[in-house]
Amino acid sequence: DALAVERGSSLGAGNVADRVLAQLLTEMDGIEQLKDVTILAATNRPDRIDKALMRPGRIDRIIYVPLPDAATRREIFKLQFHSMPVSNEVDLDELILQTDAYSGAEIVAVCREAALLALEEDIQANLIMKRHFTQALSTVTPRIPESLRRFYEDYQEKSGLHTL
Repeated sequence: DALAVERGSSLGAGNVADRVLAQLLTEMDGIEQLKDVTILAATNRPDRIDKALMRPGRIDRIIYVPLPDAATRREIFKLQFHSMPVSNEVDLDELILQTDAYSGAEIVAVCREAALLALEEDIQANLIMKRHFTQALSTVTPRIPESLRRFYEDYQEKSGLHTL
């Protein structure tokens, strides 16, 4: 969305964004056929991407990556817990329920915040306790509002995007 905004929507001097998009399209179409080249793009604003970039032959597969489901959140926590001294009193299932609207990055932030809270409490702390996670969850809150989640889901349904 930084390189491929809809043409005419940029207010920059000399329509720099339009020229960047035109060059990107030229490079993708090229004079010679590209071999063994994959273009991967990511955006959180699919509605602002120029339609010329989205046509078949340029970007062939569009995949919607939703917020992590419970199984994915479990795996994220397990990966984080692998390198953290977490107390047995920490209930993984409870954390999974409490992080329903969290992104993967936000879950990682909760784990880091809990670890920092344990160290702030006692620099020699050997375990991260349930109270540290409880406090971390009140500090690190989900940043994707429900309205934006609905927007993405609606966009995915209307566009026929694939889902992971």
